[in-house]
Amino acid sequence: MATREVRRRGFTLLELAVTVAIAAILAAMAASALGGARRVSRVSGEARLLVQRLQSARTKAVAQGNAQGYLIGPTGPGALGPDANRAYFFVKANPTATPVVYVPLVDTYDTVADVIPNVNNTSLVTITGPAAPLPSPLQVGFDINGRPTITPAPAPAPFYCIRVGDGQDPAVVRWVILFDDGTVKVEAGYETYC
Repeated sequence: MATREVRRRGFTLLELAVTVAIAAILAAMAASALGGARRVSRVSGEARLLVQRLQSARTKAVAQGNAQGYLIGPTGPGALGPDANRAYFFVKANPTATPVVYVPLVDTYDTVADVIPNVNNTSLVTITGPAAPLPSPLQVGFDINGRPTITPAPAPAPFYCIRVGDGQDPAVVRWVILFDDGTVKVEAGYETYC
């Protein structure tokens, strides 16, 4: 009777090196995709938060009969000042003021500010008008009828585009549309307002 020889085969060093290289490439691709998805999610979340804040300021101005607004401090690389990477509500001292613009030491502001995502004082999200960057804070005020005032003042138009973008990847952008009647929304992918 013949004995059967069992031969064990292991992996060669070359096969192991190729497997490790493929795994490293897949891990790098996954990390890159995850970073991109995180940027898109962060920008989309800030755009939705901005819409909610502007709707809230408009609702309070009409309901309380007092001009109010939302001020967004400087954002982006190199943003400086006490309002850098911060945003907050303000209430006008003159309830019927128009245009509605925040005046320090006269108007009141909410001391609890929204913090725009940043790392080491470098904004991860930039919020500007259609032409970036803005030289000063962006203010959106609403009079007692819910009509908006945007400062710095844009050219007259039936709507105003507010750009919410990633601080490091300029391709990641969401547009918040503020209409001249005070309504606001995030631009859908098929729309071409901005």
